[in-house]
Amino acid sequence: MGNEPQNPQAPAITSVACNHCGAPLEIQATTRFVTCTYCGAKLEVHRSGSSLYTEVLESIDQRTQQMAQDLDVIKRQNEVERLDREWMLRRDAMLTRNKDGSTSPPSALGSAVGAVIAIIVGIIWMVGASSAGAPGIFVAFGLVFVVGALIAGVGGASRAMQYQDRQRAYEQQRQQLLRADQSGQDERRPPSI
Repeated sequence: MGNEPQNPQAPAITSVACNHCGAPLEIQATTRFVTCTYCGAKLEVHRSGSSLYTEVLESIDQRTQQMAQDLDVIKRQNEVERLDREWMLRRDAMLTRNKDGSTSPPSALGSAVGAVIAIIVGIIWMVGASSAGAPGIFVAFGLVFVVGALIAGVGGASRAMQYQDRQRAYEQQRQQLLRADQSGQDERRPPSI
């Protein structure tokens, strides 16, 4: 009677405490997840060397969600930095170089003023050359100067408008990313009492 044969295939039973309420739980040696029969908490069973303990799955889910939110914030911050770098490269290529080597954004007003001055100079040249009885080539040079001034003025105004459009698009994208980052941070904040 006391020497009943033991079933070698029966799983080993061990005891572990519920991490939520502290109640003892009987589990099989291979059990990974268990629901506490006392408090109903869903638990994950951890084995580390000779120690055995449980962890409430909700806290694991909360940490996982927090890590996912943190990763989203990092992604958005990296996206803002990438956008800033790309804009700086584009911006540098679009800037106008001044005589002293400094740079400035292209200006439609500056292009228009420069074109008007060049056109006036070309007209003065043509009037002066024709009234002085210069050959037609000198008069034509003034006309070429006027046409060149018109083309340069229109091109400069076009570059200025293109610069402003691209800058506006960059600023809008950046604001969208910052708003998304701010709303992500607001979601992580605990509600105020």
